[in-house]
Amino acid sequence: MSYSSSSSHIIPSIGGQIHTLDNANSRCLMKIYCACGRIVDLDRKEMKLKLTLKKETECTLCRNMRISRDIEGLNDHFDGNFIEDQELLF
Repeated sequence: MSYSSSSSHIIPSIGGQIHTLDNANSRCLMKIYCACGRIVDLDRKEMKLKLTLKKETECTLCRNMRISRDIEGLNDHFDGNFIEDQELLF
């Protein structure tokens, strides 16, 4: 019986071997523990670079949510909504 896990893109097979959807070598992946509680496999080179730059590692779901918030913030800023929100804080 096979099943897929959308968070880590790994498909276990009946024989116990692990295959990725894109046929990436499992040695190229690094397990990270995200602040949201997920443990996911991500590209080892990218994660080592982030750690070298002292950036927070995050799962793809948290990354997409952060980027979405950033884009909404930029849109609000350039649409003039950001100034109104800041005035409410004072």
